[in-house]
Amino acid sequence: MLSLVRWYNIFFLALSQYLAVVFILNPKENWKQTLSNPNLHYLVFASLFCIAAGYIINNFYDLEKDLINRPNKTVYEKILRQSTTLRLYFLFNTIGAVLALMASPKVLLFFSAYIFGLWFYSHKLKKITFVGNLTAALLSITPFFAIFIYYHLEDLLILTYISFILLIIFIREIIKDLEALKGDVIVGYPTLPATFGLKNTKWLVAVFAVLGALPAAAIFYKTQFTGISYYLVLGGLGVFFSLLLLAKAQTQQHFSRINQLYRLLIIGGIVSLVLFAS
Repeated sequence: MLSLVRWYNIFFLALSQYLAVVFILNPKENWKQTLSNPNLHYLVFASLFCIAAGYIINNFYDLEKDLINRPNKTVYEKILRQSTTLRLYFLFNTIGAVLALMASPKVLLFFSAYIFGLWFYSHKLKKITFVGNLTAALLSITPFFAIFIYYHLEDLLILTYISFILLIIFIREIIKDLEALKGDVIVGYPTLPATFGLKNTKWLVAVFAVLGALPAAAIFYKTQFTGISYYLVLGGLGVFFSLLLLAKAQTQQHFSRINQLYRLLIIGGIVSLVLFAS
């Protein structure tokens, strides 16, 4: 059940939202007062329930592919899916919508669009080459933007940092397609690796990794190599190391290790939000 909704991703999403409030929105003010605002918690938990529902519906549409790529893990999910998946999907979305409404009607409108976006991605967009990867990355980070929009944050440095994390998430989505290449080819998913081949996809990942240096360099310049720059140094080294691994990767196990490396980079990016207060 917990694996079906990717509880670890949901946990780090909530952590990123609370860290953003404490260390970005109010680093020098009374953050306890900010955390006592019930609307903040409505926002966070609306995000959690909606994205949990998104994972459920995405797994629902990916059943055939997952039975090929990870058969042992998917058998249990198949049994659960047959009896309760769609009920859980509608239940979680309903809870998320109610929590959003408790924050404000505008928040409800935002999350209603988000719920639709998650469904439309799973049903249609993820089967479109490149568009599916980009949409998945954007949807992953949308709940984080909900906090910024609600608190009217318009900080160029923060937005630049988020663009760097977004690029890391986007690259990971491509790595996940490399890991799932066998199932995608069999069921006919036109992912980047299935469409352009293994070698060309690796080169594409390298191009996006180089592009990630642009927002990183801008943050270095702005922060004068302090605070969040420490994460960027380690993150940049991690991306460079991933490219070395990717150059030699051939099997599903190889791509799985690279996927885990990018997961650590994303977690590091979340935890490093505390550095914005330094």
